[in-house]
Amino acid sequence: MSEVNSEGKIGYSTDTEFTANDVLYMLRDLPDACCIFKVLTDPFGTVKDMLFLYVNEKYAQLVGRPVAELVGNTFYQTVTNQDEDWIKFSYQAAVLRQSSINRTYNSRYNKWFEFWVVPVYQKGFCAFIIHDVTADKKNEVTQTFKTNTNKLVIECAKAISTPDFNKGIKRVLRKIGQTMEADRVYVVRTEHGNNSIKEIIEWVSKSCSTELPSKKVFEKADMVKIWLRDLEGGSVLQMPDVTVIQDANPDLYNEFLAGKISRFMVTTLKDKDGLMGFLVVDNHSLEIQVNVEEMMETVSAFIAGQIRNNDLTKELMFLGGHDALTELGNRYSLNQTVLLLSEMSVPVGVCYTDINGLKSINDDKGHQAGDKLIKDTSELVSMVFKKKYCYRIGGDEFVAIVPDIQEDKFKELVDKLKAKSKGISVAIGYKWSRSSKEINKVITAADEDMYKDKAQFYKNHERRHANNT
Repeated sequence: MSEVNSEGKIGYSTDTEFTANDVLYMLRDLPDACCIFKVLTDPFGTVKDMLFLYVNEKYAQLVGRPVAELVGNTFYQTVTNQDEDWIKFSYQAAVLRQSSINRTYNSRYNKWFEFWVVPVYQKGFCAFIIHDVTADKKNEVTQTFKTNTNKLVIECAKAISTPDFNKGIKRVLRKIGQTMEADRVYVVRTEHGNNSIKEIIEWVSKSCSTELPSKKVFEKADMVKIWLRDLEGGSVLQMPDVTVIQDANPDLYNEFLAGKISRFMVTTLKDKDGLMGFLVVDNHSLEIQVNVEEMMETVSAFIAGQIRNNDLTKELMFLGGHDALTELGNRYSLNQTVLLLSEMSVPVGVCYTDINGLKSINDDKGHQAGDKLIKDTSELVSMVFKKKYCYRIGGDEFVAIVPDIQEDKFKELVDKLKAKSKGISVAIGYKWSRSSKEINKVITAADEDMYKDKAQFYKNHERRHANNT
């Protein structure tokens, strides 16, 4: 085969020195399955079958037939897991002399194959070379899933990063719902300790026509208990087919799930103090290229963190405007109310309440007894005038400012307070006005009225004996 030219270099002759057996021998040692066909056509040129002229051992193993049984027989006579596309590609290669490269999934072997179809010899002949690309395909799918999952997680992280808590949560739920092609995605908030449902924040697809279970249904079915049981201490529960519940819990299935929920996913929302709730997806697609378990776990951590931050913000805002002991409004909150009412013109009533003898209680019985008296008085005042209208503005002093109330109704409330305060010694002063524009004068008048009542009380009683029984 080789020859030496005039320059002393080794080259190759232009004439082929390989026999047909040499070529077939080389094909036999290919790392991939290989076969050569002669296409069989009808009088009109349509390919009806393919005659095996050569197959290597790897192809024989692939189709599950001995080499001797394949060579000399046709494709349809010998191959059971037939692919109709082979006829089309054989025609393109053997007759039209066009090469093709394609991938296909073989369900029998649970593998992906890439096959090359090339014209050989002369018109009417072609060769197939089949390469197992299952590993490559799995890597591609894994990478696609990873990329899509990371992209969705990043989009959710961006969506939730907003000062508006509810808007951020709903953006995330919508993003998950649209990506997973779900009917509904929702957050179930639970109370710490007893796991009762506090609230549900949800996104529902516009294309959903099913009446999905509501908060009332969840409470009736005790779904929180069921989720916790089925999670078995884990963080993600996938239920791809709820019909499996039918035998174990027919009442739950028939009353709450049948015809409404075909599948669902549940992820826990937790913080350092324990369970905060759940992230739930109803009726999602099973075909999406996302690692849903990884995505749900990651996004649930974002949501749990956002819920915790929102709760802390609310708590701080509440403490900034409320008295820590009684949870009534404080002086700051009172000043904001006064400022607002001074710019309005509505009827308003102001009632001052002052505890008699609080100092002697603290001195004689301790501050714990004094705090109890303060809390009892705050509950009395807020029960009569409603908590949102009541403020603690000093150690023993409370004020109720009730807007948009007529004089007779306000007087009834004051009388009610006096009647109910028989067990607690308090001084009460009140004032009503047709307009809140002069709210500061109304407050001053009510305060003065209260001090008159207090002075009259101490005129008739020893100061140390008030509330000190």
